[in-house]
Amino acid sequence: MSLQVAEGEGVAHSAEQRLGSAHVVVGIPAYNEESGIGSTVLGVKRWADDVVVVDDGSTDRTPEIAEQADVTVLRHERNRGKGAAVRTLFDHAQQAECDALVLLDADGQHDPADVPSLAEPVVDDNADMVIGSRYLADDPDDETPAYRRVGQVLLDYCTSRVTGGEDLTDTQSGYRAFSPEALETLSLTTDGMGVESEMIDSATSEDLTIAERAIDARYDDLEGQTHNPVKHGLAVLAFLARLAKRRRPTSPRDNS
Repeated sequence: MSLQVAEGEGVAHSAEQRLGSAHVVVGIPAYNEESGIGSTVLGVKRWADDVVVVDDGSTDRTPEIAEQADVTVLRHERNRGKGAAVRTLFDHAQQAECDALVLLDADGQHDPADVPSLAEPVVDDNADMVIGSRYLADDPDDETPAYRRVGQVLLDYCTSRVTGGEDLTDTQSGYRAFSPEALETLSLTTDGMGVESEMIDSATSEDLTIAERAIDARYDDLEGQTHNPVKHGLAVLAFLARLAKRRRPTSPRDNS
């Protein structure tokens, strides 16, 4: 089930107040993000009890910068992929016995002030997974480049057809919150960029509650920091093709 909720002005502060004493962990998967990791980490520290960066085998100064910000840094010896980094964050959050895990990208695209509004439905037991949607609310100042938006629409359509998340408006958003039940129940196997789609597929299969909250996102001055959108899109489509093949019922001819 998908719950779509648009957010208005001042919601981050009201959500922060309603979170009360909830234990919120913010997790950041990072690979060669030295340009954005510092500001991202500093931005989320005020909203979380525990900030964890998974350095996925970076060859630049990403882990050193994160450590200087006095947060937990978990390091992969080699680059294993975003899905592997997310699984490491899930394991950490389960051990921390948090009330909510919030994931966001390390490149500075996401607004740290949206952490409380994503965590709130989880803390209030209204959702198991909350997706921060860039397109849930009409935004005349949307900065998404046209070529990126076309690709996102294609990925949304393909993800919805394969996973059953028909009502979702931003299937590839990396800004998400998870309940303890979701951390325990979601089955994530991919190491790569298809992890966002796999989360939706697993949540749908396990009958977990999925909600969306509107978020802000920026793209100005980030083109050198974000993943190549063409490679990202092709990787997600390849994963969805494998997932669709795996889910397809076996016919008698296949067994002959």
